[in-house]
Amino acid sequence: MVSRALLLGTGRSPKRALGAVAAAFAAASLLVALPWEPMRTTGRYPIWAALVAVGLAGAGYAGRHRGGLVAGWGATFLATIWIYVIPPLAAVVRGDTLDAGGYAVPRPSIVALSPRAELLTGLRIGPVVALAIALTLGSAAFALGVALRRRSEGTGGP
Repeated sequence: MVSRALLLGTGRSPKRALGAVAAAFAAASLLVALPWEPMRTTGRYPIWAALVAVGLAGAGYAGRHRGGLVAGWGATFLATIWIYVIPPLAAVVRGDTLDAGGYAVPRPSIVALSPRAELLTGLRIGPVVALAIALTLGSAAFALGVALRRRSEGTGGP
């Protein structure tokens, strides 16, 4: 029973953690879909960094409020996979091309791919990278949340 509560959480905390990340995911997706060019080119890295920070905060929240490790991993996974899938998907939907000037490679890369090729590459490697980040940084943020909860309850130290 204890391991199930650790993995799946108790109460509404898992839904709150994932809901906050889903809302940030949707907001960031709308910002990228806007036809405003500075948001698509120079604004992509701050949006990605903020989204990953929200994902890690969601994992920490899940640890602090007994939300479950799966919710922490899910929050971090969703936030990380966004950069590999949503910006190129928005560019494909808009009909952008690599040489049109309005599309920039959404991830740090020295190889310039077309939006369609970037989307296919992101669908191939994005889940692997997102899973690695979710398991490492998501677990660390969850553990930090658990440590903060134990410290505030007075059961975390000698």
